[in-house]
Amino acid sequence: MEAVEWKKRLDKYKGVFTEPPKIVPTDKVVDGPVIGNGDLGVTTSGNPEHQRLWISKTDFWKAKLMYPNGGPCLLGGIDIHIPDLANASYYSEQRLNEANVVSTFHGAAASVTMTSWVPATENALIVELSCEKQAVSVKLDLWVHQGNESTTEHGQYGDVAWATRKFTGQDIEWPTEGVIAMSCSAGSHLFELQPGTKQYIVAYVATNHEEENDIQESVGKVERTDENRIESLRLEHVQWWSQFWAKSSIEIGDELLEKFWYGSHYIMACCSRNKKFAPGLFGNWITTDTPAWAGDYHLNYNYQAPWWGVYSSNHVELSEPYDTPLIEYMSNGRRYADEYLGRKGLYYDVGIGPKGLPTALCTTPYENGHMFLGQKSNTALSTVNMLMRFYYTYDLEYAGFVYPFLTEVADFWEDYLTFEEGRYVIYRDSIHEVGTYTESHSDDNWDRGMEDMNPILSLALIRLLFKGLLEISEHLNLDANRREKWSHIVQHISAYPTFEREGKTIFRLTEQGTEWWEDNTLAIQHIWPAGGIGLDSDPKLLEIAKDTITVINRWTDYNGFPTIFTAAARVGYDPEIILRQLRHQCLEHSFPNLFIFFGGGGIECCSGVPSAINEMLLQSHEQAIRLFPVWPQDKDASFKDLRAVGAFVVSSKLADENITHVDIKSEKGKTCRIFNPWPNKEFSIVEVDGDQRTPIEWQLSANVISFETQAGKTYTLQ
Repeated sequence: MEAVEWKKRLDKYKGVFTEPPKIVPTDKVVDGPVIGNGDLGVTTSGNPEHQRLWISKTDFWKAKLMYPNGGPCLLGGIDIHIPDLANASYYSEQRLNEANVVSTFHGAAASVTMTSWVPATENALIVELSCEKQAVSVKLDLWVHQGNESTTEHGQYGDVAWATRKFTGQDIEWPTEGVIAMSCSAGSHLFELQPGTKQYIVAYVATNHEEENDIQESVGKVERTDENRIESLRLEHVQWWSQFWAKSSIEIGDELLEKFWYGSHYIMACCSRNKKFAPGLFGNWITTDTPAWAGDYHLNYNYQAPWWGVYSSNHVELSEPYDTPLIEYMSNGRRYADEYLGRKGLYYDVGIGPKGLPTALCTTPYENGHMFLGQKSNTALSTVNMLMRFYYTYDLEYAGFVYPFLTEVADFWEDYLTFEEGRYVIYRDSIHEVGTYTESHSDDNWDRGMEDMNPILSLALIRLLFKGLLEISEHLNLDANRREKWSHIVQHISAYPTFEREGKTIFRLTEQGTEWWEDNTLAIQHIWPAGGIGLDSDPKLLEIAKDTITVINRWTDYNGFPTIFTAAARVGYDPEIILRQLRHQCLEHSFPNLFIFFGGGGIECCSGVPSAINEMLLQSHEQAIRLFPVWPQDKDASFKDLRAVGAFVVSSKLADENITHVDIKSEKGKTCRIFNPWPNKEFSIVEVDGDQRTPIEWQLSANVISFETQAGKTYTLQ
């Protein structure tokens, strides 16, 4: 997309606030304006006369054992006091194209504009203040959060104020220290803001995880940041976000859904770029020390879900932090599998943290003081994102990086599965959380949960894992001696269980044990994200899948937003219903900052709109591209540079019920297979190289076009 075009479009898609946020601070998702650079996150609250900027960072964790002690914590913030704005009007915009927040406050005597942004290339916060009418008095306060067994310090170097917060001590697994250093271009933290002038507040933020001398480094950076440096940072910021927004786009004739498609990517870009520390449940906008569920990495879908939309949206780079905590936890997982189950491979708790931190330890008579919650599927579910990334990119370097994790998950399931009567069976793997950590759960509930046999999600995850390993091991030329076993598991894993409900045959949660769960979408997670069923599947399975979605009728769900809509698209459910229900959720369950929020999670909901819309516009299940497969054919739509399985980047347009063009860039030179967009018309395929267009050969079989590609080349179907 041309720069002018995406800027014009994104100008429409902004978060608009006409009153101060209502739930900042909060233990869950903030409703205030959000900015960030993928590591440093800032949100704003308060009335015009007292604006509070809350500063958080993905690596500011309290690393203490026993749930819920270990988790991300609030670092601190900056208060901006402007008494003359008492009773002023409030208006704020969270601008996606500029990645900043612009607030305007109109009072009886003065008007003030405050522009806040976190540079894309520095862990800094820049606040620009200007006013009209008459001068106003401004007072700045720098603070860090106190308590929760932390220690704090404050100091001053010249015009630069600094404050630190530390978690250290013998019962801390690893120390964390965060520092905020701040100064103002006015030369003082108490000054008069004159009409027609601009003053800059500059803050740098660092932790001991990135800077050995974090106080000195932060103070030094603040001292060196003059107006020229700010302008340099602004240019880098604009360039980064311009490149980001140019990577893909959609135009579907629905401004609401487009707004949340772009908004979801904005949120992920703001919180997911620190390769050493992935964002927790609520991103890098932590405003208390007690985020819900410890704010950690919950592995029974919450941690994995935020990235499910970035792969097909061609924002693979946002998934870079994902693998780090999973790999750092492997030594724990090996020990737990051996000591607690007597198995090989990896066995993970439901909640983990960075640097191998167990966040789900508890005092319980079950599960050796851990919260596995009866589920054996946490590591298998964690491979979904790795395999998505591999299939969408065919990046063999990345495949080699995650291969040890994948094979150790395979070790566990090879050892844990039972082969009987010609099929592989899973015993004692709960489909839902058993919940051993509260007194309200009785022994009887625990026993019933652990009776589950062949949970439907695990059956799909095992298929996905071993199919992926078969392909990756061939590409890497590794473990040829294991492929026979892996293939045997894929071919003989138990079928998805079904039963009769409301007059329809639908999927059952387990073959034996838990039959159904009224308030959850577990019955479709084998479709998405596990990828067990798609439009290429047996028509009977597709019918069962659609009937299951109808019976579930869980478009509004505590946990289901990241799964239900994309699963419906994946199996060809009525697109009008999908779009209508998706719009409803965006309207009814969103904040002005473009967070979509349900009771059960935070940034996980960032995948709901992108993954669903992308699957409606472009599917590549089983390595065959389908264009607009689950889209109302009388509704014009287009997309640019969405990813398809096979490392293809695809652009196309549907207008007047006809696909007008198809452009496919091949990144890895694989054979391209695409369902014929024009079954009743003649067409050609050309290789595009600048102005040169060279016809190429292709084959057509069962309405699927196949042609060979070269890496780095672009092809047009016309």
